[in-house]
This record gives sequence, structure tokens and C-alpha cells, in this order.
Amino acid sequence: MKCSKCNNKAIIKIPYSNLALCKDHFIEWFERRFERIVDKYKMFENSKKIAVAVSGGKDSTTLLHLMKKLSEKKGFEIIGINIDLGIDMGKQYSSKSTEFALKNFEMLGVKYRIVRIKERYGFTIDDAKHKIKRPVCSTCGLVKRYTLTEIAEEEGADTIVTGHNLNDMAQFIMAGYFNGDVRDLARLDIITPPEKGYKVTKVKPLFLIYEKEILTYALVKGIPFLYDSCPHTFRVGGATQDTIRRKLEELEEAIPGYMLMLVENFINKIQPALKEKYIKEEEIGHCKICGRPTTKDREICSFCAVRLKMTGQTINIK
Repeated sequence: MKCSKCNNKAIIKIPYSNLALCKDHFIEWFERRFERIVDKYKMFENSKKIAVAVSGGKDSTTLLHLMKKLSEKKGFEIIGINIDLGIDMGKQYSSKSTEFALKNFEMLGVKYRIVRIKERYGFTIDDAKHKIKRPVCSTCGLVKRYTLTEIAEEEGADTIVTGHNLNDMAQFIMAGYFNGDVRDLARLDIITPPEKGYKVTKVKPLFLIYEKEILTYALVKGIPFLYDSCPHTFRVGGATQDTIRRKLEELEEAIPGYMLMLVENFINKIQPALKEKYIKEEEIGHCKICGRPTTKDREICSFCAVRLKMTGQTINIK
């Protein structure tokens, strides 16, 4: 298979664009596509300092490299944030993840923070699996969101970017339809402005880029990343989600561009309508432990509730 732009051997086929690209032309195409998406959706127009969440996997490390290049062109500052969640399960998953994140920070000369939740909050995700009734992946997501926001604010960042790719977004959308979670779908945005009491915008710059393209870019650019998947992913509630993802990939194979159209149409047409109908401005309360925003009817936020249950510590009430 020859490259569509030269006579060199192609390394990847892009069926929805009817392209086959060699290494050099793929890198050029991929980086231009990323920048076009950022510009089209005006993702960083008001950003001065951006925190990049880096887990050590292919998506987040690729995002770090792309954001570093973009920061040099657009003039904003970036800082990498890695969260050691204390996931081991006999595989040293979190310590390996942090090791790969650190390699990328040092490779690019990016300022960074590494946060170990055991040291900061007194528990790990492995601990939470045994003591918290909610699914471990749900607890993990809560902890990551809270920690990222807290660290980003400490570092003076006005924006957080995460590595959710097109496959992830398509899966979230279909799972939302399957479960009838209209409020979750209404909140599934690519740019989330600061809520009352918060200071940072949250952005998903890879939301229209396929997982296969990200993996290929990471490999041909020699980006070091952790291949392993989280050992909790396949233990708790994963069967339905895995099936949805597989079926979406089968549809993509049969109808090139299916996931791209699904996500684009959702973000451009469906999500705004859901947001208007189901997301109303609500009165915000403040957590009596950490002071961060929470729903008006709650004295403490969900994170502090988890932390209290996990540590049993007496925490000062504000």
C-alpha cells in the first residue's frame, strides 16, 4: 500500500478520509488535524496556563506531546499532573504509570507535579475497592476529578486537559443512551466552563481522534507509554461497557466514520439541546470540610464523604 501523498510505503489507512499515509505524512496529517479541532472548537482562546493530566498511557502521553508543541505556537504555559492512585493488584500499575509519565515530562522539559493520594489523602484506590460500596471505577473517577482540580488550582492553571479519545466518547454516548442517563449525557461536553466556586475549565482535545490513530502516532514518534490496562477495569461492571465498545468498533469497520459522525452530531446538535432541557442553574452549597462546591442539600462533598469513610480521621469542619 502506497502513501496517498507520495510513493513511500504507507503505515496506516484512514478509511473515513480515503487516505493511506507514510510515517512522515501521517505525523503531519495527525498534528494538523489536532490543531484544526482545537481551533474549530476554540478550546484554548482564553487559556494562559494549562494542566495536562498524564496517566502514563498512550492517550495522555500523546496529548502531552501535542500540547507541548501547541503551547510553543500559541504562547500558553503547560504543566503536567500525574496522580499515583495506589493501584497495585500485584502488577505495580500505578507506580509504572507514574514512571512513564515522568519519562515524558523529562523528555519534553515540562514542569510537572506528581501527587500520591495515599500521602495526600490517606487512602488508595485499592483500599477503596474493599471499603466503599460504589463501583471502584466510579470512586477512582471521583478521586481523579477532585485531585486534578485541586492541584490545577494550586498551580494557578486556568484549564485542565484530559486524554479522552473518540472511541471513549462514542462509548460514553452509547452507554448513556442504553442506561437512559439524560443528565449525564447533558453534562458530556468537550469544554466544561468553571462551575460556581471553581476556577478551571475542563477540555477534551482528543475527542474527535480515533484510538488507533493515537496509538500509531505514539509508536512512530517513539513516545514512551504504559501498555498495561488498569487491573480494576475488567473486574467491576466491565462486560457491558466492553461489549458496547466492541460493537461500536465493528460498526466503524462496516461504516467508516461511524463513530466520528456519532460523536460530532452529539456534541454539535444533541448535547446542547439536552443541556438546555435538563441542566438548570442550581443553588450551590459548600462542603463543610474542604470548602469546595457541592449540591445545596449536602453538607459535605462526595469526595470528603469517601475520604472520611476510608480514613476514619476527624477532619476540621469549616
